[in-house]
Amino acid sequence: MKNKIIIALALVLGLLAAGLYAYREYNRAPIDTATSSPDFSVKGTELIAAFEQDEPGATARYVNKLIRIEDSLLEIKVDYAASTGEVEGYTFVVGAASATTTIRCSMDSLFSISNHPLAQGDKVVLQGICSGYNKDELLGSDIVLVRCALVKE
Repeated sequence: MKNKIIIALALVLGLLAAGLYAYREYNRAPIDTATSSPDFSVKGTELIAAFEQDEPGATARYVNKLIRIEDSLLEIKVDYAASTGEVEGYTFVVGAASATTTIRCSMDSLFSISNHPLAQGDKVVLQGICSGYNKDELLGSDIVLVRCALVKE
């Protein structure tokens, strides 16, 4: 009889702990990439060199981490929704114009280009989450950052 009570109590406590964990995870908000402290702060050329020289090591170090980069803006691409043709977002391409590897920064959905007048060649400081490295020797490689924010310094 005493063993059944202990087992029942352990099950109830386990279910409560699992329920609390599930509730916290369901209601967890994503980090704010604009105001959070970055895991790494590097120049764009340093990040590119890290991936080109040691892709597995750089992947282990940078992927799924918040990274702040500083480099020259090569291009601003406007992303359009396929169904409506409306502006869906922006992608900043940063790096050296002569390099075969660039950094593609998909801007956070709250970003508006009208609030930030930028031109090709401007120095920018961006902060985003590294999602990987797309290696292509023929077309050029890309380091991809998502949910990026323009950092004001």
